[in-house]
Amino acid sequence: MDVSAYRATQVSRGFTYRYHFTAPKEGRPTIVFVHGFPSTAYDWHHQVKFFKEKGYGLVVPDMLGYAGTSIVFDAASYKHTLLAKDVMDVLDAEKIQKAIVIGHDWGSAITSTIVQVYGDRVIAAGFLAVGYTIPNPKFDYEAVLALSKERVGYESFGYWEFFASEGADKIIEENWDAFHGLVWPEDPKEWTTHLCPRGAVKSYLTSGHKVTPASWLTAEDKKTQMQNLLMGGFTGPLNYYTVCLSGLQKEDDATIPEEKYATDKPVFFGAALEDAACLAPLQKVITEKFAKNATIKDFKTGHWVQMQAPEEVNKELLAWIESL
Repeated sequence: MDVSAYRATQVSRGFTYRYHFTAPKEGRPTIVFVHGFPSTAYDWHHQVKFFKEKGYGLVVPDMLGYAGTSIVFDAASYKHTLLAKDVMDVLDAEKIQKAIVIGHDWGSAITSTIVQVYGDRVIAAGFLAVGYTIPNPKFDYEAVLALSKERVGYESFGYWEFFASEGADKIIEENWDAFHGLVWPEDPKEWTTHLCPRGAVKSYLTSGHKVTPASWLTAEDKKTQMQNLLMGGFTGPLNYYTVCLSGLQKEDDATIPEEKYATDKPVFFGAALEDAACLAPLQKVITEKFAKNATIKDFKTGHWVQMQAPEEVNKELLAWIESL
């Protein structure tokens, strides 16, 4: 993306956020794209180009801990309500009162929190790979692992344990090529063996084995991702997992009243049918239960929907936005 289109602002917590900004044209609304792990604003570049040409305003931040945004080591700083407020502060800096917010991965969780806490500022909300999520003040990691193993034969979120462990950042940084190939694999089924099961990702990274990387990533994609993600190291990004397994996120979730869980805002969910971690059937069930005005589309991709099938995703998102 055009580096000259990036801006920076200080949010109310004192952290600096870097973000891509495009002003809207012809009365078009602004779209906020919120990335997940491990990602940056760059991973929305297909959507930025497409929607910029259509005249939409765009705010695409590097989220806390990533690239040009403040690198913060304290896990408590990554509570979802705090991250949601940061995004609102960025919109305030650009004098944007209402926007369409679209998230992917952890960005979907933050987008959900924005809907629940700042619903009056949300025109509509979109979700890719991870659907609309609700607060879970009784989150039990062991129960989640046991349930997924019973249903699909492996722990779909077993990698969280490693990501939240001491020293995980250094192992990832020292084995970057292997990590990059695993996160963006050519075959999404690699996750069922080398990422999802408990203990698998650490074993893979330290084994010297490398899976075949995704062919749909260009050399420029790989170079930019390496530069952006290694810029401040992985301690900050891994806090998105640490905050959950430490119990801090449960405390944060408890601050959102139950009557805020469900939403009647227009919601789009792009399900990644080949995602081995964020299982599409489960994501659909939760989205349909709590988002009463949901449009759901299936994509035959792995986790990285917006990068693997950008033309199809952009087409469906545009049709949904134009229908609002």
